[in-house]
Amino acid sequence: MINMKNIFFNTTKTLLYSKKVIVTLAVVLLCILIPLQSQAQKITNKNIQPQIFEIKVHAADAITLIAEQTQITLWGIQAVEGQSASFNLKVRTTLENILSGKKIQCELKKKTATTIYAQCVNTKDIDLGLFMIQQGYVSVDRSVIYGTVFEEVYIHAEMEAQNRGVGVWAEESKEGNNSNTNSTLMLVFGFILFLCIIAAFILLSIIIMRGFQKVIDAQNDNIRMMGKERELRDKEREIVAVMLDSELKVNKSKIEAFLVVYEEMLKALKDSNREQKFKKSGDIIQKQPALERSVFERNTDKLDVLGLELSSNVIHFYARIKSKPEYETLEPDMSPEEAIKLVENVLSRARQLNKLADHLIDEFRDNGIGQS
Repeated sequence: MINMKNIFFNTTKTLLYSKKVIVTLAVVLLCILIPLQSQAQKITNKNIQPQIFEIKVHAADAITLIAEQTQITLWGIQAVEGQSASFNLKVRTTLENILSGKKIQCELKKKTATTIYAQCVNTKDIDLGLFMIQQGYVSVDRSVIYGTVFEEVYIHAEMEAQNRGVGVWAEESKEGNNSNTNSTLMLVFGFILFLCIIAAFILLSIIIMRGFQKVIDAQNDNIRMMGKERELRDKEREIVAVMLDSELKVNKSKIEAFLVVYEEMLKALKDSNREQKFKKSGDIIQKQPALERSVFERNTDKLDVLGLELSSNVIHFYARIKSKPEYETLEPDMSPEEAIKLVENVLSRARQLNKLADHLIDEFRDNGIGQS
């Protein structure tokens, strides 16, 4: 007869052994996956860093810069085909002049076997691509700017250049002028015919005089309406300027507070006698201050009331700021020198932004607009 007690004992022992094996395998898998996940996170963080470089270049055409064997295509814009040789020479000269023979700073956007695509600014922090759009010498490459922070700024600049009839849009303006000339000739012919009819039908002079009086009244009404429109435009300019000036001053306060915090951090990092907090568990630094841009975004279609130069400077300033800042991690295994360099770079960009904000606020004051 089978011993039931022994069977029960052996079965229980087998189940307990199986559970131990499963638990052991789970622990081993966790030990392998956790380091891999941490390593993948580090690799991802490294890959998202923008690639900034400085280089001295010359203009080859409207969108191409060259430096020895290196060719850089300006990101976000494209050349307008079918233009004359004199026009292309004028475009290249304009781009060469704004380069001023000095080094420019570029952010790599894309790289192929033969070409580098980058967004570049000159020594005065002027976005070269945006500048060429504003001059009407190039068009916006919508295939690359859609969905980026520069989409609205670049497209608005192109529309403004088209409205002003500069660069490639000047030809359209000439066609429009020819059309206006033809219309004027037709009006003159009609007026002469009208005078002939008056001479032939002198008896209708009274009715015609009444008609002239109505025309005069309509012109006076039109003049009054135009005056009211000018007043409304002046008020709109004042309102937009006050709101932008207020937002700029708020942003300047935030930049100054940001500088205070990170100057203190840099001072602490340079103090060799002080224990560095990031060496224990790491630390996170903000790459740029979080600034407001809601007033600017709501009024991008009204910036032309500020004038060409001031509106251009406002666009250049807001193109450099972000409402949602990026962050960078100070790893525990990072050397103090690396940490100091990262914080110094953050402070350098913030100081430059603060200088631009001061310049804009002064421009608003000098133009007699904004808050006193």
